[in-house]
Amino acid sequence: MTPLRIAVFASIVTTTTLSLAANLPRSTPSYNVVVCQPNAGCYHHTIFGHDYKILSTDQFAVMVFLSNEGRYTRADISITNLTGSPATLSPEDFRIEALNSKSRVFPYVPPSQLESLPTGIPAPLANPDSEINELEAAKQRAAREAAELAATTPHLKAITIPPNQAVHGRVYFERDPAATRQPVNVVLPVGDTVFKFPDIIKP
Repeated sequence: MTPLRIAVFASIVTTTTLSLAANLPRSTPSYNVVVCQPNAGCYHHTIFGHDYKILSTDQFAVMVFLSNEGRYTRADISITNLTGSPATLSPEDFRIEALNSKSRVFPYVPPSQLESLPTGIPAPLANPDSEINELEAAKQRAAREAAELAATTPHLKAITIPPNQAVHGRVYFERDPAATRQPVNVVLPVGDTVFKFPDIIKP
């Protein structure tokens, strides 16, 4: 993954967030809690094949994409501060809430405590000469680029977001490896607002 590709991805995420935030209808938080639902101005947008959920208020625009990575649930997150004042953000306040009969909270896992994350980068083919292998090699190159892009996405850190600026990064949460399809809420406190994104964690 070249530095140019990394810069292009960061630019796309930031530009997409700002442009969508400008065009989305604003929802007014009730008790400072907003849930990603169609009637609250929640939308989907595909970026590099990832289906992001996007929720915008008068203060913030938040984008979230969930995936499994090894023993963890990974969330790729972009947050834009639409206010005229700095806004504080701490991933340690983020969590995932299971929505089943045995409700459970899966906390944020700091980068220093992550174990055995897969690289996701396939090994090159042993015999790249055949016509079949040429097609497979092309698929593997695409998979390698996607994995490298995912690997270069920075960990989201505690930060103060300046007015009209966006931050993006990845965060990890504990996950139940024995669960099948598990409905959850991704809960993201940002400034004085709590954003909730209903989703499903797949095995």
